[in-house]
Amino acid sequence: MNQRANRGMTLLELLIGFFLLVSASIIFFQAMHSFKKETTFTSENFLAASLTEKVLEQCYQEADLNPHGLQAIGLADADGALYPFSTFVTDRETIFFSNPGITDTETPNLHKVLKENFNLKVSGEKKPGFYEINAGFNWKAGSGKGGSFASTRILSFTGEKEVLTTFALSDTEVKNRLVKDVFNAPGAALGSKVSSAGAEKLLLSVGHVYYTCLDWLNSSEFKDRYQKARSLEIISSPASEDYADCTRMYFELARDMLHLMMSLKGHAEEAGKDISFLAALPKTEKYIVESRIERGGLFYRQLRRLFFNCLFRVAERYEQQSRHSGSPKQQRQLIVRLFNINRILYANRSFSDEVPAAEIESRYRDFITRMQTAFRDADPSIFRLADQEKTFITAGNLKDRFFMLKLTGELFATIDKFLTVLDPA
Repeated sequence: MNQRANRGMTLLELLIGFFLLVSASIIFFQAMHSFKKETTFTSENFLAASLTEKVLEQCYQEADLNPHGLQAIGLADADGALYPFSTFVTDRETIFFSNPGITDTETPNLHKVLKENFNLKVSGEKKPGFYEINAGFNWKAGSGKGGSFASTRILSFTGEKEVLTTFALSDTEVKNRLVKDVFNAPGAALGSKVSSAGAEKLLLSVGHVYYTCLDWLNSSEFKDRYQKARSLEIISSPASEDYADCTRMYFELARDMLHLMMSLKGHAEEAGKDISFLAALPKTEKYIVESRIERGGLFYRQLRRLFFNCLFRVAERYEQQSRHSGSPKQQRQLIVRLFNINRILYANRSFSDEVPAAEIESRYRDFITRMQTAFRDADPSIFRLADQEKTFITAGNLKDRFFMLKLTGELFATIDKFLTVLDPA
């Protein structure tokens, strides 16, 4: 019994044990190999997804900063149409990874992974009101080809906007004031006081321009808002909340005056077309209407002068605020506003009554140069905006690129034409 207990393992038992050990080892190494491949796949996809997110975020930031931002980074043509884009991303081969760049000195490990392996592809389509952007990477994976793509929608400039103002008068209000003011016949129908529909139409157009401008300039609301802004301007410093409030007041005054002037543009144009009907009015009433045309034109121009005055103040104050901004995001917002306002002033410099056109041009060119110098490395998006702006100016197509410049240019030209409507020659 004791001899049997002390006996060693047989050859068969050893072979069975060895077989079990080899089988377990094979299963273990297969599992480890599979885990390694899965880990590599997951890390490569995570890296590609992270890089893709950066690309889409850059597209969004450029479009948010600049209506022609996708053109500035090379994704769209002059008409805003997108075209396919493909490139490697290391060694500053693309704008998306140029600041900071992915190089063997700055990020050697990442550079080794991406170099001539991860290929960025961006494509998209311009649709009404937005861009559909697709971006992602292809790469050589351990088990074939890897790929990771994503898409997003970026709002685009939609064109003309409706002009909204609460200061415009209705046709009924204007007619009631005309019969009282011109014909001294309160309560009468305007059509009964003139000899033709053309004359009535002329009077209505003139009345809209004259009474609307007069009411705005004499309104207590306008006077109070303007006086409050002037008061804050005297006592506030650039870093204070009062300073920002004052800037906002001037901006809102300029905005409301622009909307008001735009609401009168059609009336001013119609008056020019129908001015021949002035001769059909009785002599006394004709003189009164002529005086309303002359004074209405002066009031209309006064609105334009006040608009420019407010914009000059806003531009100066935004620049001061940008130097004292509390965050890069706030600074970017202020700089974008500065471009928008200075662009309007520059494009319409010939209509300025207070600051000479040459001085406005000099100020804007200097502003663009300063933005290029200050943000070449600090914020390439702003640098590209400034560089693109200079390109548009050099090419002479700045007004064609921005709808607001076309709108304001036509508006101010209409005001000048209205001022001479009684003497077209």
